[in-house]
Amino acid sequence: MLLRIWRAWRRWRKDWDALCNRCGKCCYARRVCDDGDVIIDYRAPCENLDTQTGLCRVYEDRFRKCSHCGKVGLFTALFNPTLPKDCTYVQTFRLWETEKKSAD
Repeated sequence: MLLRIWRAWRRWRKDWDALCNRCGKCCYARRVCDDGDVIIDYRAPCENLDTQTGLCRVYEDRFRKCSHCGKVGLFTALFNPTLPKDCTYVQTFRLWETEKKSAD
């Protein structure tokens, strides 16, 4: 499994943002329930999110202009519990979750 994660990272590392499906879910307030499900508050988008397109209006300067914007890097993709399960970073790198789902 680690080798597959490594290969996926090597494939996407130079074009990391192209992996994103632009759903915008990471730009809303989120919390994790006791059962591990991510609850997204669609009433609380980031002020820079264009809710019609799901794109950030200040993408190039987002880390400077938004204090709570966090970069989705490999560590975040692997371990941040607030990323929704349908996030393409989660689906690409949390192979233990996709393998568990297919075994059920």
